[in-house]
Amino acid sequence: MRIPKPWSQAAAPPGSSPAGEGSPLARLREMRRSGRRLQYHVIGGTALLLGVLVLFSIKLYTDARLDIEDQFNRQQLLIAEQAGGRIAFFLSELTASLGYSARFLRTVGRDHPGRMSAMTGLYERLGGSFRVSEVGYLRGVRGPAPSGTNEYADALLQCQPAQGVCLQVVREMGGEPAYVLGGARVGEGDWLYAKVTLDDLDHSFVQPVQSGLKGRAWLVDQDGRVLLSPAVPGMVGLRLGDLAQTLGDKRLGAAARQMMLGVQGYDWHPYFRPGEKGWGHRYLTAYSPFLVGEETWTLAVTAPSSEVVETVRRAFRKGFLLTGFGFIVVIASALLVLDRDRRRIRAEENLLWSEQVFESKRRLQALFDGITDGICIVGRDFRIQMVNRAMARLLGKRIADLLGRPWGGEDSPVPPALGDRAPAAATFQDGRRGFAERAWAMPDGKRMDVEVYTYPIFRTEGEAPQVILYLKDVTERRALQREVQQRDRLSIVGKMSAQVAHSIRNPLSAINLNADLLEDELARFGEAETAEAWSLLRSIKAEVGILRQVTDDYLKFVRMPRSDRRPADLNELLGDMLGFYAEEAAALGVELRRELSPELPEVALDEAQMNVALHNLVRNAFEAMPRGGVLTARTRPAGGGAAVDLSDTGCGIAPEDQAALFTPFFTTKANGTGLGLVLTQQIVAEHQGAIRFASQPGQGATFTVELPAAAPVEAHAEA
Repeated sequence: MRIPKPWSQAAAPPGSSPAGEGSPLARLREMRRSGRRLQYHVIGGTALLLGVLVLFSIKLYTDARLDIEDQFNRQQLLIAEQAGGRIAFFLSELTASLGYSARFLRTVGRDHPGRMSAMTGLYERLGGSFRVSEVGYLRGVRGPAPSGTNEYADALLQCQPAQGVCLQVVREMGGEPAYVLGGARVGEGDWLYAKVTLDDLDHSFVQPVQSGLKGRAWLVDQDGRVLLSPAVPGMVGLRLGDLAQTLGDKRLGAAARQMMLGVQGYDWHPYFRPGEKGWGHRYLTAYSPFLVGEETWTLAVTAPSSEVVETVRRAFRKGFLLTGFGFIVVIASALLVLDRDRRRIRAEENLLWSEQVFESKRRLQALFDGITDGICIVGRDFRIQMVNRAMARLLGKRIADLLGRPWGGEDSPVPPALGDRAPAAATFQDGRRGFAERAWAMPDGKRMDVEVYTYPIFRTEGEAPQVILYLKDVTERRALQREVQQRDRLSIVGKMSAQVAHSIRNPLSAINLNADLLEDELARFGEAETAEAWSLLRSIKAEVGILRQVTDDYLKFVRMPRSDRRPADLNELLGDMLGFYAEEAAALGVELRRELSPELPEVALDEAQMNVALHNLVRNAFEAMPRGGVLTARTRPAGGGAAVDLSDTGCGIAPEDQAALFTPFFTTKANGTGLGLVLTQQIVAEHQGAIRFASQPGQGATFTVELPAAAPVEAHAEA
């Protein structure tokens, strides 16, 4: 049977229509209508699904927000309870300290010198001016005080303590708390008292409390009056109940009633800062009571809800956007079904290309990070475009903190000593590689020597839009070079010192002998005629003595004998030395503190030489504290041996003097030889030890001597 063509009208059966039912054109139209209906169904279903997802997301967001707010409020309640507990503990400690001091004062007479020391000690125990405004002593308080006399007399007379100690809140004429007064009865009519103002509580306990980033604490008395509010000073003096009634805030009113009843709790409430409107914001408040004498105060912590639920809000927004994006994708998919293969192929090609690019970048970054020296790439604007891990470690920064930041100049994360742009600028200008040397004083006081190399990165046009900065740490190499130079210098200086000392000693001995003979001759005459001669003679002998001391130091430096090291107790050696200096330290106003470790191992040392080394360090510490201070001698195990730390509170060592501190003849003293620390360094080196120091100007200095542990007894006996 011959099938007629759908476009041939002549071949159509009689009475049939090309657009009739069952015809190809009708089927095509039906397919189009079906496709259109399918599109409408997809769009409608997607819209319905989107609406359901939106409602479900809102419900999830609301529940999550309430749960997070509840958890955060519980944390705030714990913060408020801890902060209130600290205030209550401080007040109980105050009353206990008052009672203890009062009992002591009862045992001594009124004129006993220890009474003032007891008062001073009480003031310091209570925290000084940071926590207590006043500590004092009242005598003869037996009745109401006349007008104009001490303001604390009436308050103390109202105390009826069971054990001689009381704590009460003193209020102003308007009923507002002025301060907290603690008193302890010393004798008949005599009282010891301590005054704590609201400012003291604010600085010590309220202001430090923080919840999140914006949450702050505030203090309420038993009448519901706001006493302290660091974040909102305008609330101080207001009653929470009156404020809640003015604003019509039932939640705030309920919280105010709970605070007045001394009950702890938490809740959310609208914005309530006086004089401003912010009802669109929710605030979370937790509160906990504590006792102040016979009153119950409440410490509250408040934080904005937006800070707490911001993460949930962002997740909700992202989910909503993702859902909307999915809706658009579904609609687009329904409208672009015929184009999906081409898009799939293009997406696969893009994915393959992205993977290859990512793999190449990962390999380059791995190679870049595998280099142990610091490397970074900067553009013509000197901003860091690429940096490896070694450079980040060298600068003490994270890679993310360096990318995009300028190399040198203002707002640069690179230290000024390293951030010199001159080498890179020269490379940008002439296209040649550059070299420079830089020294960097690190935050811990150590010196780092760095070699800076610059290499251009050329384009095909011959222009260099980028430069590689290569930093090589040569600190150890330079230290070794300086050590070799120091040894050579010491050898030359030693020979010169010996020759100079020998050349000076004989003339000095002759001068000193002639001065003694001249002194005998002057003794035959009267003092009136020879007064000026005696003054000149004493000056000559003093200067000769100084020169002899200098020559002795030179010879001691040159002729230091080889050390005879034997196992010894470093604690005992250091203790004997501190005992030797005890009287001199007391005369200079220097306090000697000992922190000797009982777990210190024995060390092999020559006691005579080590005494000289430690005496030099102690003398330097005394001279650094002309007005007195504290010298702390500390021993501790270190690296299998023992270490001695001598820390003073003197003037410190200037940064420009630190590099030359162990250089022979370098001194900052008027009559110094510059050999004391050099001799100490030689002695420590002879003991196979090490000496180092740390100092900040105006904050003192610490010298550390490390010595190896002594060999075991068996090994020592075999040797």
